[in-house]
Amino acid sequence: MENRLGWTRAVPDSLALWPEWTRFATSIRRDGLDRVLVCGMGGSGLAPAVLARTFGAAGMDVLDSTDPAAVAHAERAHPLDRTLFLIVSKSGSTVETLAAYHYFAARAQPGQFVAVTDPGSGLERLARERGFRAVFPHPADVGGRYAALTVVGMLPAALAGIDGAMLLKRAADTDVEAAREFGRTLAIGAAAGRDKLALRPPAPVTGLAAWVEQLVAESSGKNGSGVVPLVGDGVGGDVQVVDDFSADPLDLGREFLRWEYATWELCRQLGVNAFDQPDVEEAKVMARAELATPAGAPREAPRTMSPEELRRAARPGDYLALLAYMPPREDLVAILEKVRRAWGRALGVATTLGFGPRYLHSTGQLHKGGPNTGLFLVVTADPAQDLEIPTMGTTFGRLERAQAIGDVRALLARGRRVCHVHVRRPEDVAGLERL
Repeated sequence: MENRLGWTRAVPDSLALWPEWTRFATSIRRDGLDRVLVCGMGGSGLAPAVLARTFGAAGMDVLDSTDPAAVAHAERAHPLDRTLFLIVSKSGSTVETLAAYHYFAARAQPGQFVAVTDPGSGLERLARERGFRAVFPHPADVGGRYAALTVVGMLPAALAGIDGAMLLKRAADTDVEAAREFGRTLAIGAAAGRDKLALRPPAPVTGLAAWVEQLVAESSGKNGSGVVPLVGDGVGGDVQVVDDFSADPLDLGREFLRWEYATWELCRQLGVNAFDQPDVEEAKVMARAELATPAGAPREAPRTMSPEELRRAARPGDYLALLAYMPPREDLVAILEKVRRAWGRALGVATTLGFGPRYLHSTGQLHKGGPNTGLFLVVTADPAQDLEIPTMGTTFGRLERAQAIGDVRALLARGRRVCHVHVRRPEDVAGLERL
């Protein structure tokens, strides 16, 4: 198996690189770039998002959506000529990340772009050809969801003015054996039927839950096994509750490393590879097939259950995944949380909420490779506007729609119970609360 244990050395490696990253951050600010837009999916965006939210870094945003309204909001949020675009993709071929790059490359100067990617990747070649301001190597032996303490999380920390050196020094004190024992405890609970994990970090670090969700779900959800993380108000049934988190933001590095070791051990006990994601590619292949259909050409949508049929299909021990392809705005989050709670109460099951295509790089592996206990309610909406993606021959609206339909097809191919509901406006999703 390919060595993916570079994250176990991330603390000393990143401490050695920290002066270089802080010097780079100083040069950015000196040149008048006072906002950073991180374009990255999965771990490439989640770690910077947790750090920015926890430390109140107003000058850092993360774009991990192909929804046209989300892209337009990222464009309008700050003057583009004062924005540094951090393009992060380990593989160098992540379609959402490249779409964001091409869109903003038509609106900003090459010197405003920085790449983080594996050496020799297509993104590295593109960055050299286009004259990016800098290219930082992603450690080849570290998977994206285990990369929080590498350049993926620590370069954004430096750019945001966060004391990354202190985060790393505290992480060096992580009790590795205690973390592994924690992972074994989670595995014992899962084996006893408690395969739902309610994450309840304290308010100062509440954003950490979304990062843990990806780490646990994408690492463990394979071969019919897996643990379902629950973020927010989604608890129902027999679950394991974890509220043992440090409330000190400067302990985030220690929490990152603790959960990485715990998840590795959890997966060892479950008998699955913690470092691959074999079922993620299927949805990508089907999304590409959707995009290959000429615009306006008829293509039969996959038949799914109705909402009522999905409800009747619920079994004890199931969970509901509400998957929304729409802009991740706060008002829509509030509406979707109401829908989530209503379905959870009606069915007596645990619930999760994910925005597409973000969740494809987080819980998507668990949905298809984990236990067949999921009820998948996929919601799409007509975009109020659409945006062309330069050089890619499509729009963000078409890409988002293709990703939604591609995932529906992938779920159906795995025999999952799926309902797809399309609404005219994102706000109309509120109607699902009353079904």
